[in-house]
Amino acid sequence: MHEHAFPMRWADLDQLNHVNNVVYLDYAAEARALLTQQGVVGADRDVAAMAVRFLRPMHLTREAVVVRSTSDGDTLSQDITVASRGSSAPFAEVTTRYGDRPAAAPRDDVPSLPVNVRRSDLDELGAVRLTKLFELFQEVRVLMISTHLGSMRSGSFVVGSSSVAFGAPVPWRLEPYVVRVWVSRVGRASFEIRCQLTDDNTVLADSTTVMVGFDQDAESSRPFGEDERAQLQELLRD
Repeated sequence: MHEHAFPMRWADLDQLNHVNNVVYLDYAAEARALLTQQGVVGADRDVAAMAVRFLRPMHLTREAVVVRSTSDGDTLSQDITVASRGSSAPFAEVTTRYGDRPAAAPRDDVPSLPVNVRRSDLDELGAVRLTKLFELFQEVRVLMISTHLGSMRSGSFVVGSSSVAFGAPVPWRLEPYVVRVWVSRVGRASFEIRCQLTDDNTVLADSTTVMVGFDQDAESSRPFGEDERAQLQELLRD
């Protein structure tokens, strides 16, 4: 196991004063870059997919954010925690899988939204950084939720887990890309949002995110009410 520590920033927080979902991926990416420099992870390996599972909210702290990484063949597993006294339970788990990039079939029977790429999103090769793709999908989810679920109270659900399968590099361009987005599952206390970032009929990246009902006062999961489930059911696509 390899361990790296990084300071937290004020800009890492969201409107609930928790560390923003996509920031965990930045912490993991910083550790992966160091592992690559150390020769633990090959620099020429293609990332096929990444996933993050959120276990509990992380608040602002002056203590270091610690990333513990374990490499096992084509999989890199990373636990993200805080260097607190006597506590090592992770706040999130990030999994990176290396190998061939899968080809997905685009959905043309679901709603779509435009998304613009910024030059600051790009890596040294001129393609959108993998962690930034999570941020682009987050932008689409927020827009979809605010448009179709605006009557649900802010903070009434949070991201439980999110994964992205990478199909091909996403270069910068002036015109927006198209992201197809839909609700693919509705449960008692969670629902699933699927997104596909496309260029014509090619899926460049495919995202699956589980949203969990959330009680802000207790900072714990909760079941949806009947009205909430009804709203979600209206967006459901098989």
